[in-house]
Amino acid sequence: MTMTDDLLRDPDPEIRRAAVAELGTRSDGDQLAWLLADPDETVRAAAAAALRDLPEIYLGDDGIQALRLAAARGSDPGVRTTAAEMLALLIAGAREQYAEGLIEGEPQLRVQAVLGLVALRAVSDVSEGADDPSRDVRVAVAEGLGRLGAPAEALTALEQLLADHDPVVRMAALDSAAALGLPEPLPGRVITAIAHSSWQVRKRAVLALGSGDPEIAVNPLVHALRDRIVDVRRAAVQSLERWATTHPEVVTALTESLNDPDPGVRTQARWALA
Repeated sequence: MTMTDDLLRDPDPEIRRAAVAELGTRSDGDQLAWLLADPDETVRAAAAAALRDLPEIYLGDDGIQALRLAAARGSDPGVRTTAAEMLALLIAGAREQYAEGLIEGEPQLRVQAVLGLVALRAVSDVSEGADDPSRDVRVAVAEGLGRLGAPAEALTALEQLLADHDPVVRMAALDSAAALGLPEPLPGRVITAIAHSSWQVRKRAVLALGSGDPEIAVNPLVHALRDRIVDVRRAAVQSLERWATTHPEVVTALTESLNDPDPGVRTQARWALA
């Protein structure tokens, strides 16, 4: 713990304001961002002024989270305005980096830009990456969309990635769709993936359906119990298990799986029925 950290915890606002000045000279944007939530109005104002005076803004995920909180729930208009302006500048910087990456043709730069845009919750910019020619970038976009909630723009991009020609991208998109609980319009794409030629994609699709609406998911999952690949059948049992007490057709299907040629599937079916 540094001396500045001690000053930031001091009960005297004047001492905390002195710490703000020290953070400004060190360009410590993350700490300054959190000071926008200080209980004292003058400390908050000093932190906002120090942020605006930074020659360049470099914030980590922690600082970005602080700015987002301040922009949404800051104690006074000045704090909210400063936080919103800082976020806008960071988004603009990430966009510039993304544009430079596209020009230079370096996929890794674009991946890093996507990660930054996800941290900034720049949904529109992240969604644009669904068309990127690089598989690694599209995977980063698919994973990022799963962390951005379910705004319409993000769901449209994720729906596109669920139909991607690359199985690795599809699997990342399926995981994100599952994390979001399969909101519309994603279930149709997930059900289609159960017939994919790659068993890894089929397995991910089966697991993803387990987080969806049983009225949509049960029939495709029962069909997946007849997949030629053991891992897919095991995943289908796993997803169906949650509905074994509420849907008679699930009980019937799991009972039939007690005759599966694979002992692991039979064991999972017994557990599910138990």
